[in-house]
This record gives sequence, C-alpha cells and structure tokens, in this order.
Amino acid sequence: MTLSSRAQNYLNTLDRNPDWICPAAATQKYFSRYRLENSDRLFQMQQDYSGYTFSPDIASDYAVRLFFLSDTITAKNQKIYYTTIDGKAAFSMDNSKSDPYYLLTEDGAICYWDDAVNQYFCVYESIEVMIEIYALERQYRHHSSFPTKDLAAENIKAIKEHLNRLYTFVPECSDTYQYYWQTDSDLIRIVYNDYDKEYSLMINSVSPYNFQLILDGFKQDNLYL
Repeated sequence: MTLSSRAQNYLNTLDRNPDWICPAAATQKYFSRYRLENSDRLFQMQQDYSGYTFSPDIASDYAVRLFFLSDTITAKNQKIYYTTIDGKAAFSMDNSKSDPYYLLTEDGAICYWDDAVNQYFCVYESIEVMIEIYALERQYRHHSSFPTKDLAAENIKAIKEHLNRLYTFVPECSDTYQYYWQTDSDLIRIVYNDYDKEYSLMINSVSPYNFQLILDGFKQDNLYL
C-alpha cells in the first residue's frame, strides 16, 4: 500500500532510530529461519518503517513503536517473540522490550494483546492504515473530543450511508475495524471493537454546536443514537 502525501509528510516529521534498521541481505536471511510462506511483506515493513515511533499527537504519551529487527538480532540470529494469529505468523513489533503488546502479522496487520482476556485482537488491517490514521488525527489534534456513542450493529449500514452522503469518506484511513469521514471542521469515525463485537461513533469537532449539528443530521434520517 502506497502512503498518501499527508501520511508521507507525517512520516517525514518523525525521527527514525538507526539501531533498528538492517541491511536487506541480513533481513532476508533472518526471515528464512521461520520458514514463512512469503516473507516479502515483513521485509518491506522492516525496510520502510522499522525504527519509527508512531503517535497521533506530538504531546501524547501514547505511541506505537516498530522496533522490529536490529543488527544485533540478525547478526546473532537471536529469537524474537513469535506466535500465530488466525493461522498467520505474528511477531512482536517492539523487540526492545520483552512484553509483546503489539504484534505484526506476516500479511501486515497489527494486533493488540488484551490482558483482561489473554487474547490478541486485530486493530488495523495494515501498518499503512495506522500511519494514515495518525497522520489524519494529528491534523485535528486541536479539535474538541465529544462523548462516544455506542451504535447498534443493525444500524451500521444506514449510518455509513448517511455519513457518505454528507461528509467526505477517507478510504486510506478505513478498513474492517474503522471508517473515517471528514470536513474542515469535523473528524468522524466509526470504530469496531473486535473483542466486544461492538461499534462506536467518535467525533472531533471545532465546537459543541458543530457536534450537535452532526447528531441532528442523524435524527433527520430517523437514526437515533
């Protein structure tokens, strides 16, 4: 997946830790130890993104690091955390620490470890979708966040159709687990929780008035949240 110009500009603002960048030949040789059906996607992610720390807000303490392979790991052939999720090989995204909270699957998806249920759940279909989302959300970081609305699964199709009519859909930020729409004043997203099997509506806007306009628009279509 090719990054949008917005996401590429965001990536250019980030520092990249050189300790987590490896020569191509060493990376390919290392992946061969796992006997993957196809290591091309993991190789591409290592080459393009390893060493970056991603965050939607410069001032936020929340961040996701891709510290995947280092020269030390490949030279010494050190084992990194590895498991399978839905039949796909999955590796720890941050091999600078022992607890693998985020995993990167061999086809590029990102999964998160939930301590409460001792299980991994997918949160992004690809690392590029995550980067696109962080780049977009950074543009709205000064907008106000408003209360999350729980959505009934049977209404999701109608709600998406409503939003598609009134707002600009952002396909590069959307996958199975989230859908994004935007205006100059608003950022609207539907998020799917893979554990609870529930949908939520989240809105960032310039004012309570704009937020209420969005909710009133749903009512006009007989969609009561």
